[in-house]
Amino acid sequence: MITDLTAEHPKKTLWRFALPMFISVMFQQFYNMADSMIVGNFVGEDALAAVGASYALTNVFIMIAIGGGNGASVLTSQYLGAKQHGRMKTSISTSLITFLAVSLVLGGVGF
Repeated sequence: MITDLTAEHPKKTLWRFALPMFISVMFQQFYNMADSMIVGNFVGEDALAAVGASYALTNVFIMIAIGGGNGASVLTSQYLGAKQHGRMKTSISTSLITFLAVSLVLGGVGF
């Protein structure tokens, strides 16, 4: 079932899209805090410094994923708005395959 988001009030539509992003940012921050607390308490200062140093690289990988997702959503939403559901499905599947390949490359680089 496809929901027509153009028929809803704009504030409701914006919140529907913004809320998952807020939640994901909160989980990223909780992960970073938990990682720092665990490493700082149980491993030591050098490991905590390594976690802090690698945070910038982790942020770069996250921003690549967010940017790619935003770019893919533009194409997908244009096809949805034009009611070209076949092209929309192709856009979604191409995006998923591309993100899988990019995540494998970035995972290799990060490792």
